[in-house]
Amino acid sequence: MDKKAPARRGRPKDPGKRAAILQAAQDLFARDGLAATSMEAIAARAGVSKLTLYSHFRKKEDLFTQAVTAKCEAHSPPETYRVREGEPLRARLLAIGENFLSLVMDEEAMNLYRMMAAEARSQGQLGKLFYAAGPQRTINQFSQLLVAATAAGELEVKDAPRAASHFFCLLKGTNHLRVMMGERKPPSRAETRAHIEEVVDLFLRAFGPKAP
Repeated sequence: MDKKAPARRGRPKDPGKRAAILQAAQDLFARDGLAATSMEAIAARAGVSKLTLYSHFRKKEDLFTQAVTAKCEAHSPPETYRVREGEPLRARLLAIGENFLSLVMDEEAMNLYRMMAAEARSQGQLGKLFYAAGPQRTINQFSQLLVAATAAGELEVKDAPRAASHFFCLLKGTNHLRVMMGERKPPSRAETRAHIEEVVDLFLRAFGPKAP
């Protein structure tokens, strides 16, 4: 009996080209929006062929989702939300706050927010894709940390996703909206740090273990 020939595997994808595609997508989506950005334009900006682009991402919506995820992970890698034994909870929350504000105050992220606000009525799907890949994913990751911290006795959180939403909304405060509208310049590093410390201390007072 003839032996079955081993199945051929495709050529391994080049991570460098994938990174270039994601960066090009982030640039163009933030500048032109989802509907006005073509896959051809992304391929040209990334310096790859359309065949290479489609070998990494089959649909523009998939590319948009991955571009948002990559942007978030560049500022807050998944390990940011993992509990590390021996590290004080306040220090972990401060680091998460620093990473989060560096992301949402980033000029490219701001342009994406502005573009989505302008296209909200005609491109509702864009907002859904963005929320699932960015804010919802961040809330889910932080919720897992809150659950672990509660199990360890560091916090008393009954509804982790709700508490996570409160934390990130407090961090954005009014400054995010003011900067997005051009009403003020981004806060200084010292101002940002003071705000993060205030939010973290407020959060710990609200959800810290209660005295018996």
